[in-house]
Order: sequence, then C-alpha cells, then structure tokens
Amino acid sequence: MTLDLEAFEPAGRGGETPAGRRSRVRLRRMKATAAGFLAAAAAIYAATFLDHGGGAGWVGFVRAGAEAAMVGGLADWFAVTALFRHPLRLPIPHTAIIPENKDEIATKLGTFVTKNFLTPDLLAEHLADAHLVARFGAWLREPANAAGLATEVSRAMSVALDALDRDTVFDYVLELTRRDLTRRSYSPILGQLLGRAVQGEAQRPLVDLLAASAHRYIAENREMLRPQIKDYLESRHFLVWLLITDRRTDRLIDFALRELDEIGLDQAHPLRLRLNELLRTFAADLETNPVTAARMDFAIRRLFEDERFQQPLRRFVEEAAESLRASLNDVESGLAPRVAQFIQDIGRRIGTDRAFEATVETWLRRAVLHAVRDYGDELTVLIERTVAGWNPDAAARRIELAVGRDLQFIRINGTVVGALAGLAIHALTVAFG
Repeated sequence: MTLDLEAFEPAGRGGETPAGRRSRVRLRRMKATAAGFLAAAAAIYAATFLDHGGGAGWVGFVRAGAEAAMVGGLADWFAVTALFRHPLRLPIPHTAIIPENKDEIATKLGTFVTKNFLTPDLLAEHLADAHLVARFGAWLREPANAAGLATEVSRAMSVALDALDRDTVFDYVLELTRRDLTRRSYSPILGQLLGRAVQGEAQRPLVDLLAASAHRYIAENREMLRPQIKDYLESRHFLVWLLITDRRTDRLIDFALRELDEIGLDQAHPLRLRLNELLRTFAADLETNPVTAARMDFAIRRLFEDERFQQPLRRFVEEAAESLRASLNDVESGLAPRVAQFIQDIGRRIGTDRAFEATVETWLRRAVLHAVRDYGDELTVLIERTVAGWNPDAAARRIELAVGRDLQFIRINGTVVGALAGLAIHALTVAFG
C-alpha cells in the first residue's frame, strides 16, 4: 500500500492545497474504476437473462461468475466505505470506524510508532549504518554549504543578542564573577597572561600610545603645569625654592618632552626596557609571591564592588555586544566568513581525524538515545493532540485521501476474486450435482 503523504499537507486559503486536489482526483478516479468493475459484473449478470436457455451451459458459468463478482464487489465496497463513513448514510453498527474512534486510533498509532520505531536499539543500529557524521562532514566541507550555514548561524546569534536583556545578563555575570573571586585567586592567571604579553611585546603599542598622549598633554598644558611643578618641588624641601626658577622648570618640562619623544621612537630606550623588566617581575610575583597575589586579589574584589568601575564596564560590555551584533549582521566582511571557515575546518577534521569523527558519532548517538528515552513518549502525545484537534469527518477525509486510492484495489480484487470463486463453485455444482 502506498501512503499519499500529500493528503496530510496543511490546507491553504480555500481549504485545500494543490496536492490535496491531486489526491482527491486520483481517489475519485480509482473509485470510478472499482465501481466500473462492479457495474460490468452487474451488466454481465443482467445480460445472461437475455438467454432463454435458463442458464444452462456456458451461460450458467457466466451468470454464476457475475453474480459472485457482484457479491464480492458489494461486500468489499461496504467494508471499505465503513472505514470512513456510514454506507448509504445508514447508522449501521460498527461502521464509520475512523470518525467514531478517531481519538483511540490516534493513541494506538502514537504508541505503535513509539514502541516499534523509536526504540534505542533500532535507532542506534540505524545511526551506525547511516554514517550521518561522515556524510555531514562531507557536506560541511563544501564552501557553499559552509557559507550558507555560517550566515544562518550568524543571524541566529544576532537575533539572540538582540533579544537578551543586557542589564540582566551583565548583573548575572557580575554576580558570578564576585562569587568566583571569593573561591579562588585570579592572580596566577593574570601573571601568566601578563608574562606572555611582555614576552611577545604586546605591551609595545600601549607604551607608544601612553608616551604620545603624555607628550601631547604636557605640550598643550605647559603654562598650567609650570607653576604646579614648581610648587610641588618647593614643597619637598625649604631650600629648593632658592634653586627652582621658571627657566629651570621649563628645562625640566623640555627634558620630559624629549624623553617621551625618544621613548616613542627608540624601542631600546632605557625607560622602556626598565618598564618591561618591571612588568616581567610583577608577572612573576603574581604567579609565585603569595603577598603580591593576595594584594592583587583584594584589589580586584574591591574593583568589582566599586560602582564607579561597574558603570564604564557596563558601557564597555554593551558596546562590545553591539559591535558583535553588527559584525554578525555583516555577511560580507563580518564574522560570517570566519564562521564559514571554522565550519569547513570541522568538516575537514571529520574527514581526516577518525578519532574526532568517532567522538562526534558518540555525542550524536548519546543525544539521540537520550531524546528517545526521555521524550519519545511526547510523540504519542503529539499525535493524540493533533488528531484530537481534527474534526471527525475531516480526519476521515484526510485518511481516505491518503490511503483510499489503494483501498479501492480491495474492491476491484473482491469483484475479480468473487467472479473466480463463483465460477469454481458453479463448476463443482455442475460436476457433482
């Protein structure tokens, strides 16, 4: 029997889909064919009475065959029709089986599918034979597929970021960070990061920026800084005021500007090297010196408790999230191309690393089996609820459109087999009568 799944497609405007109309036309054609066989049997039966021999000889065989064909065709017409409606609209008991027992049939169908098809052993065997991970890896390796999937992933992440309440997320992450700070020390991690940064000279651009900013600030605020510097130096010792003049203060400012220029131009400047050495020492102390680590942890905790620090950090997180969302939406030059490359790399690794492929297969098998064991019964509920929402007559029509065309062969076969049975019975009657 062929199940016509087109009959179960949701109806559009007008109550019927094009596929549904095609199914209805095919069903009507098969009904007409089955009725034609029955009509042909009736016509042959009626024609035998045109013979005035009383049904003797070959006419008797034809009449017996036609009579049995009518009986078989009518019986099977009744059986098939009784599945979907009351034959001739007569309220005969045990007819219109599907409309009358729709909910019970749905429950039994859902249970049958769950117990016989969604079993862990059967699905595990099917997953092993299907090689889904290898096939999926080959699909991921195709550039067009990776690009399309990356675009969809980027859009989904962008929508998720847009839907998040960023204040709530920030407060939650901040609270988690505070709790984590009370349980462990972050100083060794910061020490490792700082040490590797200095080793890779990652601090060089920051020093250049600070030197240039300091030079610009001093040059632009020279007149304001001169009396402040003079007052500060004079406050150090009562004899300094005898030596400090405006000219000497200007010389100090000029010296600072020259040093800042040299720091920016000379990567081997003594102050720059001294700063690098201080950073390396501080990084080592964070990893190995308990006193320095404890002071850093205390400072970090105080920092995260300070609302003055939280406000710029909150703005930074919001701006970073907005920048990430804009990059996700930029399909051409944003994150999507990198995501696509990452997806292709996963596909290539699946194809070349057998251990990784086996690991992914294990994850997939566990996920599917977990879903089947814990949520397989939900399919029964889904079928029950879906069918329960159908009108009984509408449900009968849908099922009839899906399987009724093949059921008409039962009527045809009943007519043909009935004719053959009638011939055989008549032959036995003649032979032994």
